[in-house]
Amino acid sequence: MERFLSLKKLGRLFGFFFIFANICFAEVVNNSRLDVDKIFFTQVDKVGNKLFAVGEHGIILSSIKGVDDWMQHHVGYKGLFTSFDFSSPDTGLFVGHDSVLFRTENGGKSFEKILIDMERPVSFMKVQWLSKLDALIVGDFGSIFYSSDGGRTWQKELIVDKNFDRHLYDILVSKHGVFIIGESGWILFKKKKSNKWVQIDVPYSGSYFGGVIHNNQIYFFGMRGNIISTGLDFFAETYTSQKSIIFNHYITPSKLGIMSAGIDEDGSLIFFSSGGIAYELLDGFFVSKEALLDTVVSTVDYGNFTVFAGLKGIKISD
Repeated sequence: MERFLSLKKLGRLFGFFFIFANICFAEVVNNSRLDVDKIFFTQVDKVGNKLFAVGEHGIILSSIKGVDDWMQHHVGYKGLFTSFDFSSPDTGLFVGHDSVLFRTENGGKSFEKILIDMERPVSFMKVQWLSKLDALIVGDFGSIFYSSDGGRTWQKELIVDKNFDRHLYDILVSKHGVFIIGESGWILFKKKKSNKWVQIDVPYSGSYFGGVIHNNQIYFFGMRGNIISTGLDFFAETYTSQKSIIFNHYITPSKLGIMSAGIDEDGSLIFFSSGGIAYELLDGFFVSKEALLDTVVSTVDYGNFTVFAGLKGIKISD
């Protein structure tokens, strides 16, 4: 969030100032004039009984009444928030460009700005809790940071070597371990109870933007409409980097790429491309359909409807 002092008291004062200077009590306002249709949102998710959404211009929104009554949390940051995740309805982490990391432990009433020691600013792309104390952040130029104390302090992880510079976009937690997904065909996997990341040999060497697990299958999606999938149980305890994995490889007509994926109301898997196009996977075939937004980058079920967030706003589908 006395001119003359003993050295001990001065140290305590500096300590208090450091803590206070990095905690901001969020100005929470009912912003009925906020035009969400003009905002680029990067994520929407359900947290307890609330919806949270983040995006450009340092926007953090929350609502307990759906998408028509947003509360805006002002934290003094004007850049792009890219991701957030909560370990409980109270404790959450929010990341963005310019090495920005905020932590809340009261559901967004106040935020603490967390500073990570690094050589240069990093664009954080994804934050993910692995447990109530362990969390992971990935970003550009091979950046991976790990916390084991609830997101208060962070250390850089060396996963390949010091020259590894691939941009990393997503973190996917499964029953067998954790996946990190990035450009140039880089998909990394770390088994449960292991400290070693291994690279997975995949059939497409272009950029992957994310992953999704559905019916015990894992899908990775990315540039030029490429989607690959395989059985999740290939990555069970017996998995090694030398183990050969058979992938299904699909290429949809998407010109730019598949930006996100979700579960449709009928339980089928749906992938969202740019240009307002979505591809639903039905009996092994992809069927194109119209999306509610030009580019959907995040979806979540909330009550009896689905919330879609992305380029040009937030929409709902009954």
